[in-house]
Amino acid sequence: MLGDGEVDEGSVWEAAMSAPHYKLDNLTAILDRNELQIDGATECIMRLEPLEEKWKAFGWNTIVIDGHEMKQILEALDLVENVKGKPTIIIAKTVKGKGVSFMENKLEYHGRSLTEEELTRALEELK
Repeated sequence: MLGDGEVDEGSVWEAAMSAPHYKLDNLTAILDRNELQIDGATECIMRLEPLEEKWKAFGWNTIVIDGHEMKQILEALDLVENVKGKPTIIIAKTVKGKGVSFMENKLEYHGRSLTEEELTRALEELK
């Protein structure tokens, strides 16, 4: 599992280069692409796009899905079983805080706990 803010780091790209080099077809990464990180929008902090093409250029099999659709997640994981000779990355497009109106796409909920009132409200909205 990778967060899109995390892929700003050099160690991620070193691993991204190494895995195809060693033909690690038993490696599957899932990247949560919600376009936000703790300091702001990923594209403002460090441009990631064209993200899928970058992973392809390193030699990865890439699959892009809606990360909120369980059917797409399971189908992508099934497809990975047939990939030979290279690793796969599943880029799961998501919305931070999906399903909770006051949290969707809000940076202030990254890395902090909800208050009791917020938790109650969030759980009600997710029912």
